[in-house]
Amino acid sequence: MTGELAPNEEPIRATDQDAVIDRILALWSGDLETLPSEPRLAELTGASRASVREALVRLEERGYVHRTQGTRTTPNRRLPDVGRRIDEQFDHSLSIRAAGYEPRLEVAASGVRVLAAGDPERFDDLPDGTRVFRTVKVWSVDGTPYALAEDLVPLAQVVDLDPRRPVFDLAEEANGIRVAWETLWVDAVSLDAERAALLSTTPGVPVVEMTYCGYGTGDDVGYWSREVQVSAPAGLRNALIRRVRHDRGVSGS
Repeated sequence: MTGELAPNEEPIRATDQDAVIDRILALWSGDLETLPSEPRLAELTGASRASVREALVRLEERGYVHRTQGTRTTPNRRLPDVGRRIDEQFDHSLSIRAAGYEPRLEVAASGVRVLAAGDPERFDDLPDGTRVFRTVKVWSVDGTPYALAEDLVPLAQVVDLDPRRPVFDLAEEANGIRVAWETLWVDAVSLDAERAALLSTTPGVPVVEMTYCGYGTGDDVGYWSREVQVSAPAGLRNALIRRVRHDRGVSGS
């Protein structure tokens, strides 16, 4: 909570708040021991102190900063070396480029299919008989295959879809659902022959498999996705930052 609004102060819209967060992150430096004070951040970002305060709350929830009541706000200096955060939305091509590599996206398969009952390859909870737009995409790092994703997007209408577009965009076009949340499950599996061939590796090798369900605020499913990755190069390891809470202070010390 950030307290009550001051007189004549309007509520902060999500888009405005995201802009304030982006401005604060633009000031980021790996050698910072503490962030500037709220008044100074407000001056540097051109935002109100209430907006800065709310932005810091959200940054703390995401693991960017640690606030100690009455003293200081400390940045997480390990962030630049963490890798790809699976607790945040990401795009493979952007992540690969940000890590200093050259990305390449190949659409290995795409088309409409009807989900059949009893199919052992099913990884979704959509009703049997659902028409979906299915894509299989492979991302490479400097020419070496790295990740493969199979996406199932329910079709609510007949529409011409570009399989190279992100699954979030495909969902909005195919079924009108603006995805608000993703639920993610992580497993260790042995790679099957079909996906091994697309990833230029050996069947049976152990891989990380992540299954996603993207859904809207009304709980309607926008897509299901299943992704596997081979051993990640430096800077692309999957990482998760958890905030550790204590009984004292804002977030402990």
